Amino acid sequence: MKGLKLFTFAFFTYLFLMVCANIFLKDRLYAVALPSHKIMSALIIALIFWGALVLGYLKPIRFPEWVYWLLIFILSFALPIYGQLAVLVMFLLSREYNVFEKHAKFVLLGSILSILVLYSFEGIPFFQWGLRFRLVKPLVLFAFLSGISLTYCRLNWKLKIFALLILEVLFFLGTFRSLMLLVFLFYILPYYYENKLTFKQVLVALPIFLVIIYLSGNLESLLVRVGFTFLVFHNIVSVSLPFGFFHGKLLLHSDPRWRVAFMFTLNGRYTYFLFGQPIADFGIFGVIEAYLIGNLLKLSEVNKKTASIVLATLIYALESGIDAFVLSVLLLFGGVYSRYTSKG
Repeated sequence: MKGLKLFTFAFFTYLFLMVCANIFLKDRLYAVALPSHKIMSALIIALIFWGALVLGYLKPIRFPEWVYWLLIFILSFALPIYGQLAVLVMFLLSREYNVFEKHAKFVLLGSILSILVLYSFEGIPFFQWGLRFRLVKPLVLFAFLSGISLTYCRLNWKLKIFALLILEVLFFLGTFRSLMLLVFLFYILPYYYENKLTFKQVLVALPIFLVIIYLSGNLESLLVRVGFTFLVFHNIVSVSLPFGFFHGKLLLHSDPRWRVAFMFTLNGRYTYFLFGQPIADFGIFGVIEAYLIGNLLKLSEVNKKTASIVLATLIYALESGIDAFVLSVLLLFGGVYSRYTSKG
């Protein structure tokens, strides 16, 4: 129950902050009257979908391995050609026992060097703000690669903290707060599952939190950002019930956050909360996807590393929302690799 307990705590904390921001910071979020009925409807829907996720965790179903691979292959069409090649590589690597543990150090080093090369050729978003959305996709990819490698690396805690701090600096320069949080979760959750958290390890969270606030401008601006995610979510709920608005097209879009913003006829990329995509695509039938997510969280817990990766990904997705890449990570580590990795 460790995964469900921590996820539930993160879920309700984030949901509470979103709702409070919409109520107490409404002047920063709304140009017209506060749509309280929409907020209440979205809150109820969020709780129903959370219930479906919990049901999936408590009553999991293990599907045959080919089902997970088929779903991952379908999701790969969000990025034609490159997506299918990536799935082929991952499928071939999955035949090798403990592939991530064997190569984690090299992938971690390669990810760090790749980010440095990316900044060298493209520029650093912290100093050129216009670059942040142009570099978001490679930065998300490297955040997952480096974070997963950090989870699997057999290093002492001092070396892990050193690698973590390097990554945090790199993603701070990338200006994405969510990626800083994601990498920290990849670092800390294995200790959580092992019941080996020390004060020094947890203390690393303090400077990371302060930097996240700095990137936001101040604490109020951070809460406004959280509130805006719920504003997007309750608008998605209002246009997507009962049977969905995109009918699967959002999940298979190469840039779903841009498409959500476009739905509101605005430029940019909008985060849409963990359950935004299931509702936008499938309406009330999105509870099936929520059930599957809970299923994957439970199945991943046969191994502390796969459990850490799935839980870190879910907490990260609380704000950013589910997309094809995120769901593929959940399927890969919750449905596939949890079968092969050892308990240690």
